[in-house]
Amino acid sequence: MRHRPGSGSGRSRPSAIRLWLWRGLSALLLPSVLLAGGCSRTGLAEQAQIAWDNGDYEGAAALCEQFLKETPQSDKAAEIRLRVATICARDLRQYDRAIGHLIRFIEDHPTSPDLPQVRLRLAECYTAIARSDEAISEYETLLPQIGDENERRRLRLAVAELYYEKNDLRQAVVEYQKVVSNRVDDTLGVQAHLRIGQIRYLRDEFDEALPAYQAVIDHASDPELKRLAMLGKVDCLERVLQFDQAVAVLEGMAPDPKAPDSLTRRIAEIRERQRQRNMAAPASVNWSGK
Repeated sequence: MRHRPGSGSGRSRPSAIRLWLWRGLSALLLPSVLLAGGCSRTGLAEQAQIAWDNGDYEGAAALCEQFLKETPQSDKAAEIRLRVATICARDLRQYDRAIGHLIRFIEDHPTSPDLPQVRLRLAECYTAIARSDEAISEYETLLPQIGDENERRRLRLAVAELYYEKNDLRQAVVEYQKVVSNRVDDTLGVQAHLRIGQIRYLRDEFDEALPAYQAVIDHASDPELKRLAMLGKVDCLERVLQFDQAVAVLEGMAPDPKAPDSLTRRIAEIRERQRQRNMAAPASVNWSGK
């Protein structure tokens, strides 16, 4: 059987043409597809911002997490990771969720200039869920990186408070003393001295508590802090049997509007204790007979 000339090539030519057209069309369409995908990913970040602006914090967090899942290598990944961590901690109060993102940020972006801020937020999240040891560890890691003295003192005060909450009073005093080592006359120093006074009192170290309370009285600008320190001083003076001095402190205080009779009652209590103490003291013996 004779084949018509070109019969085999006639059947293959349309296939070849279709293949050529498909390759050409793909070459034309591929940049558009990629561009559309990029716009979609960029759109997730924009949608997250819109959701946050409208108060839809869960929606904003979910969109950020979707962005990170789909494009983990994006040049916006660090920014979005920090954004979702902030939303989870500040707006949703979902601290465990925020902690996961902050740890991932540290792992993925170890040279980021935002790392100190991330560690600070991580410490604050640990503090919020009472994971004191982890919070202290983050603060201690962060402290050597802080150049500003007042910021270092603020972070050291946070560490001291964590030890106080853990009831590790000995270490708490050590940390509070670091806060006041250079300055005692600012807000940080006043807060640290007040805690030192309170801890010393709890440990029956009344002579050591008195100067701490006095530092607060001398330097506090907040009337309530000053009042707390004065009442603490009164308690210490009473415990070391300095009744007249305790009463003198109370007499120099302004009445509390919420309890105007409280100072009068406290003075009466101290005078009664003083009277009982005097009555219990043995009378001196006159051996001369005069």
